[in-house]
Amino acid sequence: MHVMKRIQNVIDSLIYLFVGPFTVVGTVPLLLMGFDATMGLPHFTSDITIAVGYILMNLAAIVALWCTWLMHRGAGTPIPSMPAQQLVRTGAYAVVRQPMMLTLLVVGLGELLVTGSLLMLLWIPLAMRAGVMFIIVYEEPLLLTRYGEPYQRYCDEVPRWLPQWKQI
Repeated sequence: MHVMKRIQNVIDSLIYLFVGPFTVVGTVPLLLMGFDATMGLPHFTSDITIAVGYILMNLAAIVALWCTWLMHRGAGTPIPSMPAQQLVRTGAYAVVRQPMMLTLLVVGLGELLVTGSLLMLLWIPLAMRAGVMFIIVYEEPLLLTRYGEPYQRYCDEVPRWLPQWKQI
């Protein structure tokens, strides 16, 4: 791939990260924690939940970076409208079709454990439902159009949400 195209893909991926996923697990949770404090809602944290939360968030971040690297290796980005030139079926994508969505969920759960925010407890299912709808209504039909039968075969062989560990 041309060097300038690779640089553009990296920049586009960073923009996508900060506009999409960062909003879901960054901006909105910060606002919710502020509302929690303003409303005087109780928090349910402990040293153990905080430690587990940070571990989950860091592990999910590592997987998200790995997935982004796999997409770039396939000459594309994690941006649904700018996917890899070839279907990526290796690494995390060999065990589940939506590893990036799972990383968002795990980061959200980690934030919940760290903050103990009751509003986060409400936000996580709402954000995940929006993500699921986006994937089902937009992303998967787009990928099916782009890759055709190989993508359909991938869908038949690899589950969307729950990892299929025997593939590793």
